[in-house]
Amino acid sequence: MVRKVQATPARMVEKDGSINFGTFRTPFRNANMQDAPLYAFPVPGFWKNFRLKEWQHFGIITPTHYFGMVIFDAKFAGISFFYVYDRLKNTRFEHARQAGKKTAIHVASQIYDDGCRLEAKGYRLRFENKLDQGFHRILIDMDRYQNCPAVQGEINVYEDLKFVEPLVQVSPITCTRPFYTHKAAVPASGRIVVGSQEIVLKRDAAIALIDEQKTYYPYFSFWKWSTAAGYGENGKLVAFNLCQNMIADDEDFNENCFWLDGKITCLKAARFEFGDVLKPWKIKTMDGKLDLSFVPEGERAQKINTAGMIRSDFHQPFGLYNGSFKDDRGMIRPIKDLFGLAEHHLTRY
Repeated sequence: MVRKVQATPARMVEKDGSINFGTFRTPFRNANMQDAPLYAFPVPGFWKNFRLKEWQHFGIITPTHYFGMVIFDAKFAGISFFYVYDRLKNTRFEHARQAGKKTAIHVASQIYDDGCRLEAKGYRLRFENKLDQGFHRILIDMDRYQNCPAVQGEINVYEDLKFVEPLVQVSPITCTRPFYTHKAAVPASGRIVVGSQEIVLKRDAAIALIDEQKTYYPYFSFWKWSTAAGYGENGKLVAFNLCQNMIADDEDFNENCFWLDGKITCLKAARFEFGDVLKPWKIKTMDGKLDLSFVPEGERAQKINTAGMIRSDFHQPFGLYNGSFKDDRGMIRPIKDLFGLAEHHLTRY
């Protein structure tokens, strides 16, 4: 059965505590996660807030560069990174900060007219969400630090819901614990200065991968994630998003989809085969529609271990995807050298 895309309700969580699970047409204006019961017994609001993990991530793909960035509020810590991968030279550098006493961090409650920011000494990253106006704006201002050059820039991300069908998913980790994500692959334009190098992003060549998430993760969790985008020979934007995580019923409750020229096709469960994350991966959907190979070119990796209580083993390789997609009419569409990411993340938090 094809997953049905539904009209988006006014609220994610109704006043009686029931949760609107499913796949929806547009992001929620009221993603009121903290009204969810969380457990089968009542808990105070501060504990709900502490257990909520929320972030906004953008990946910007150009013919010559990839720019990856996040603003992540894990409640016990706030984290942000911005990295630049030169696809031609196969080099990467990164600016990163963890929120402290002198750091301002905020993650948007919704993306129609709210923003994200992390501002620290020498590091300022802002996401201005203007979805009612059909776009997001990214503002980057980072001082030179050690061997990392200064970076300044402004990027416009064109998520116009009249032309783009995003992936908006609310899935049950348990019947009282929701997982919310909003993803899209859309054109981008702008200008970034890296040291003395100016990089111009042209709207017909640059693509933004949007990843917004708000979730009550269990203490132990994991995910395997895969996404990529590019322009086909006919000039149409092609992209996909695949994930396998702790959601048990992932045949229908998943974030797996394929985009062609802004139109979405929902897919069944995804399965990943890999050993060393920097060796080739095999990824496919259980409905047989998407079959991929992924060859990493490099990775962003980070390990955190705080007294054994909080742990994170994060690997985000980036590289090229090849394979095929079978559409609803049975037509096979080749996927050739699409640039994208994969991710393997084990957490205890």
